[in-house]
Amino acid sequence: VLLREVQALTLRRGQYTAARRTPAVPQLQCTGGTAGCSRVPDVVQCYNKGWDGYDVQWQCKADLENTHRFGQIEVNCEGYDYPDDPYILRGSCSLLFRLELTEEGERKVKNYGSFGSSYYQSWKDSPDSGAGAIVIIVLLVLAFGVYKFFLSNQQPQQNFGDSDGFTRPFWQSQQAPPPPGFKSSFT
Repeated sequence: VLLREVQALTLRRGQYTAARRTPAVPQLQCTGGTAGCSRVPDVVQCYNKGWDGYDVQWQCKADLENTHRFGQIEVNCEGYDYPDDPYILRGSCSLLFRLELTEEGERKVKNYGSFGSSYYQSWKDSPDSGAGAIVIIVLLVLAFGVYKFFLSNQQPQQNFGDSDGFTRPFWQSQQAPPPPGFKSSFT
């Protein structure tokens, strides 16, 4: 197929190019950009907008969020017989592209750049935030109950004096057995 006569290309994420002389490569290859590569579109269509005397000029479109746009794009196709062959192997084209943030995307990153603030904003705006508050309150009450339970079982370490004038620990004055491993010869 003569490259200049190709009017449109449809490229899909996860699919590979046809290959004859070189190894197959992914049809869509994100190379970075201010938006990163976490939101690569499923399908991209590139349209032939004319010939500049050296190469076809392409315009590529995809369903992207308002916060993302294509930056630098480069369509590569395998020449049929040699690298710069004007005839290409059908299905051999791939798109290298950068994903950039739009002005709206930059505002969102600036306002909600950190994980904590974006998490807080999404939690605050969610309709179930009342249920989340109730869960937090219940967990705090349970934690306080456990804290009080363990504190209330602790007896203050008081010493009681006996008639012989020696001070003994409270457990000895109440006639309870000594703790395990206690040797009375060490008192």
